[in-house]
Amino acid sequence: MAEETIEVKVVEGGAKLGNELRAGTVAKTGSTKRTQELNGMLHANRPNLDITRARAFTKVYRETEGYPALYRRYKACAEVYRTLSDTVYDYEQLVGWPTKRIRGANFAIELHAHWLVDDLPNLRDRTYDPFEVTDEDYKELEEDLLPYWKDKTAAAQWKHYVTPEEWDRAQFGGVSDVSNYICANGSHFIPSWTDVIANGFQKYYEKAKKLLAELDPNDPASIEKKYFYEGIIEVCEAIHDWADRMSASCLLKAKEEADPVRKKELEEMAAMMKRVPWGPATNFHDAMETAWAVCFFLFVEGAGPSITWGRFDQYMYPYYKADIEAGTLTPEKALELIEEMYIKVTSNVWFQSTQMAYIFGGYYRYPHLDVGGLDANGRDASNELSYLCLRAMRYSRTTSPAVSLLLHQKTPDSLLREACELAADGMGHPSFFDVETLYKMLATRGAGAGRSNYSLQDIMKYGSPIGCVEPGVEGMQYGHTDSGIINVAGCIYAAVTNGKKAKGVDGTHCGKIVTFPSGEPETLDTYEKFEQACLAQIEYAIKEAHSNLIIVEKLLAEQFNLPTFTMLLDGALERGVDATAGGAKVNIGPTMQMVGFATAVDSMVAIKKVVYDDKAVPLRCVANAIEANFVGYEDTRALLMAAPKFGNDDDYADDVACRVWSFFGDTTNKLKMYRGNYCDAAIQMVQSNVGYGAMTGATPNGRLAGAPISDTMSASQQADTHGPLAAARSYGKLDYTKYSNGTLLNMWISQSEMMEV
Repeated sequence: MAEETIEVKVVEGGAKLGNELRAGTVAKTGSTKRTQELNGMLHANRPNLDITRARAFTKVYRETEGYPALYRRYKACAEVYRTLSDTVYDYEQLVGWPTKRIRGANFAIELHAHWLVDDLPNLRDRTYDPFEVTDEDYKELEEDLLPYWKDKTAAAQWKHYVTPEEWDRAQFGGVSDVSNYICANGSHFIPSWTDVIANGFQKYYEKAKKLLAELDPNDPASIEKKYFYEGIIEVCEAIHDWADRMSASCLLKAKEEADPVRKKELEEMAAMMKRVPWGPATNFHDAMETAWAVCFFLFVEGAGPSITWGRFDQYMYPYYKADIEAGTLTPEKALELIEEMYIKVTSNVWFQSTQMAYIFGGYYRYPHLDVGGLDANGRDASNELSYLCLRAMRYSRTTSPAVSLLLHQKTPDSLLREACELAADGMGHPSFFDVETLYKMLATRGAGAGRSNYSLQDIMKYGSPIGCVEPGVEGMQYGHTDSGIINVAGCIYAAVTNGKKAKGVDGTHCGKIVTFPSGEPETLDTYEKFEQACLAQIEYAIKEAHSNLIIVEKLLAEQFNLPTFTMLLDGALERGVDATAGGAKVNIGPTMQMVGFATAVDSMVAIKKVVYDDKAVPLRCVANAIEANFVGYEDTRALLMAAPKFGNDDDYADDVACRVWSFFGDTTNKLKMYRGNYCDAAIQMVQSNVGYGAMTGATPNGRLAGAPISDTMSASQQADTHGPLAAARSYGKLDYTKYSNGTLLNMWISQSEMMEV
């Protein structure tokens, strides 16, 4: 296949581009013919279900009944790698796919079977995130695989620890929710990219063999560690076997290739697969191949979202620089490889239940790639790759990964301009992160009121966002982040209605007590009492989520282990402890995510103003109004809607916001988790305001039942009426150090507002 560089037409406007992509008119985007064809392959395939992993796990677990849990889990993970597809497609230079078909999902049957039993009949045509599944695979799932696993999932086992009502309420009640954590193990992780690219899996293989040989059989700890190291060795061997199979496939395809240019490429790819990911990367292409392989190994092993690339331009730059200086690589060729990686990452779709697809729709797995930032000595760390990563997204126009710029006072104007050029394309890239705030959050990750185990050098050299906005450190941190989800708007509804959930909304417990009775409206005769009832409802929801999370965390640590994650954590092999059981230097999560912040604040402020300050209507009237969805209470609704709103630099509202904000963070940060760390607070749940809004009744700010609640930490929709600067001043009053799992703000600024600024 001969190289052909062609001119790419830049489509103006993200919305216009989105429509054209859906219509199939611009799917083949990219800087070269190769990446255009690969992008076309991506868009030509619909998201589909792959049962390779499910088969492998079922086979091993049936063969190992009665064996220790760790032994079974590690052996099953090795079997997955041994059975992965070895297909090599035209045009590609990065080898290997996590599924048999492009845009497939190799899902975790041991976490999903309990809901998939009911969802399978609707999977192909459900409204949100449908999946193709072949008739043969459908039959095997229905008749063999799901019946074996449906009573063995984490959720099925968690059910034995709680009452049926608690189990149901914590997944479908819509106020205190842990359903995402139960079904998404192996999530929000930055592997030790620098180490695995420089050394390959051979390093972990040899280390595990050495540590196994050194075990003292008279040491009680050696009993479990023997299975641990033997399992790591088997997983490494399976990865080596996979690479050999891929090398053989490249050679076979080369023999059949008529184009001499492509034939040579395939032969070189075959040789590359003999080197990596087993051994050290010797050049930029090797390094890219190892990074891609590690990415999909982790996605397949854990099957959760958000395997993050971290500071890609830092650990990849030495290979890029050496090849450029040697004359074996050009910037254009490096750009093409990065584009191909973006296309392949986008092919990794997230598989989740119908309920969670409604909340986290779009198949997106939240991979993150960062450029810029500072080095360990506090100097600007940007390089040529920083620019190429931003430019690659302008050409490939993929949804993944989330490319971000780590901003600081020394960020070069030219890099900032490159980022703004990408932002102007309207595709949602890049995100902008202030490194000083990121560093402050990392300094207290999982530490309650104390300090984390990170050194400042760790943070500056390896710190970067994970997933949405969560702060993490390469190779040193493990833990799920989007775990406990607390709908504070639902908490305020419960405070007004003495613990009830609205009738006629989505989810369970409609018209019933969903939290606890915190007082009839007549007993809340001062605003101080009412605010205390609101905070008590929030605390109840947080603690209910926490009590469920630590149970599931225990189950995951005991039975749902992750050997490849563990290898890619600094020091975990030496400790002989799996990632899920506390093998990381810093353990974080499960965390507590707040949703509906501004809706809750505006509701409390409206009641403060209308009920207690103006004494226009009693609280019982507000309770009746929201239970009736304001039908017959239009005048009351108008009074409530006219009250001050968060996001306008008005201390009347912002003071309430600060108290709610701090209370949520302080309450969360006091809670101890199963692995010994403290819980972290966050507010970042993109899209969840729609799903949780559908489960929430009318709220005292005038919002109607079922409508979306406020987005992330942003002001309520259309409530920030005093312009972006006033909104920014409101946001600036909040204490972000209390939210060490990250915060996310979305601001929509019109052109006219920009002109005024």
